[in-house]
Amino acid sequence: MVDSYLKQRSPKEWKTSEKHGAGEWLAERWTSVALFFLTLWAAWSAFGLASQGYEAALAFVKVPLNAGLLAATFVITMWHTYMGLNANVLDYFPNSRALRLLNLLFCLAVLALALGGIYLAFKA
Repeated sequence: MVDSYLKQRSPKEWKTSEKHGAGEWLAERWTSVALFFLTLWAAWSAFGLASQGYEAALAFVKVPLNAGLLAATFVITMWHTYMGLNANVLDYFPNSRALRLLNLLFCLAVLALALGGIYLAFKA
């Protein structure tokens, strides 16, 4: 079955599919690298704030650098999540636009909640 599919493809299709997905692959790798360092920063910060209480955490978020790094962490996390879930949807349900839209809406909703929380804490 696979052999017949491979034989049906023209050389032009092979050239097109050869480069398809390279951008997504690189984006997934770069977001992974960024998340590694941002997660280390977030864990180190959380460990330092663990015993200091709510007011210290609020003061931490009010520092523009910390708020920016938190926002970057959430944006990159949701971008990485979207790409990973989208790859799974495309692998198992290649023609399902509804699932791809649901994935996008889910990631945007979680991102909006996270960034809204950072904004409210920064303005408090």
